[in-house]
Amino acid sequence: MKFKLFEKLGSLEGIELYLFLIGLIVVAALVIAIVIQRKKHPAAIESAPVTVRALVYGALCLALSFTLSYFKLFSMPFGGSITLCSMLPLVMYASCFGPVCGFTAALAYSVLQIVQGAWIVHWAQFILDYFVAFTCLGLAAFFPRSLPLGMAVAGLARMCVSTVSGAIFFADGGLEYGIANPWVYSLLYNGLTIGVDTLICVAVAFLPPVKRVYQALCRK
Repeated sequence: MKFKLFEKLGSLEGIELYLFLIGLIVVAALVIAIVIQRKKHPAAIESAPVTVRALVYGALCLALSFTLSYFKLFSMPFGGSITLCSMLPLVMYASCFGPVCGFTAALAYSVLQIVQGAWIVHWAQFILDYFVAFTCLGLAAFFPRSLPLGMAVAGLARMCVSTVSGAIFFADGGLEYGIANPWVYSLLYNGLTIGVDTLICVAVAFLPPVKRVYQALCRK
């Protein structure tokens, strides 16, 4: 495991660099637009049709999650990492706007993660680790009144999918560390990456400022 908060950012080039910059621009532009709109017309955003609010905040949360995913606190072999609460904005959006919006945004996020850099050894592993695992973040939509619980369930579901994938397709990885059982190795690996990432997001979800943002986002 290696600490690398800014190492990933320093190595960006090509399409990854462009996508990261686009994500930053989208986040900044949407935040500025919302702030200006609130100052000019305080009730404009809240009184807008749900579909308009869903699109605006969906784009904001998706771009924010994607941007935060570049800030990796720790990195493991085979692509596993702990990020700077990258799952939280997307989970917050799913919890506020329901299953259709939540799963759609989560699926879009899985595509962005593939573009960002996918670790592929088999087509089934590719589907499990990306399309299925990241789309599980949309499960938070079924917990509309509890962001920490929704975050915990969504993160645990993602970890379970990746654990199955790891036990099947990365079974030999544990031998280097003296772990012969692929399920034990995969559970430890994903627990130290996705599991810890989830715990950090759950802890942050309890913070009063985050609660206020969540309540404001869910106001319809």
